[in-house]
Amino acid sequence: MPSIRSSLRRPTTLLAAALLSAMALAGPAAGQALAAAPKDLQVSSATCGGVSVVVQGMPSSQQLFLLVRNVADGKTLKGPAPVQSDAGGSVQSRLAVDLSAVRTVDVSIWTKKGETLTMAARDTAVTRCGPLPMTGAASSRDALLAVALLVIGALLVWRTRARRTTR
Repeated sequence: MPSIRSSLRRPTTLLAAALLSAMALAGPAAGQALAAAPKDLQVSSATCGGVSVVVQGMPSSQQLFLLVRNVADGKTLKGPAPVQSDAGGSVQSRLAVDLSAVRTVDVSIWTKKGETLTMAARDTAVTRCGPLPMTGAASSRDALLAVALLVIGALLVWRTRARRTTR
């Protein structure tokens, strides 16, 4: 009769063998997924005169394309502008673009294979150049109405309290 310890070892051994087999089969696929992982793009500065970006993990010594868009309306402000990656797959570039009326930009880098452009990485940055977003109406009439309603409400509360204390 097998002991309890030997019966517990058998499922553990089978489980370990199954896990090792799964890891061996997933090894090449995991390596490909790691190679296809999103690249790193950082907007190092976004001023009223343009944006500077630093990109890492791109294909080495290839022509890539930078695109700058206004987040508020989606309009393309610059690009696709060609840039060249170095032997290590890094890109450091400054794009001169008028951002004086823009609050936030979306910068993306694209790779080209044949005629197909594919986005490789992107980042968003605040420029602090454009006007602040408008919230609410810009009408003094509405503000005056709001103050009048507050005063009327305060008078009603005061009046009802005065009646309670006199009864």
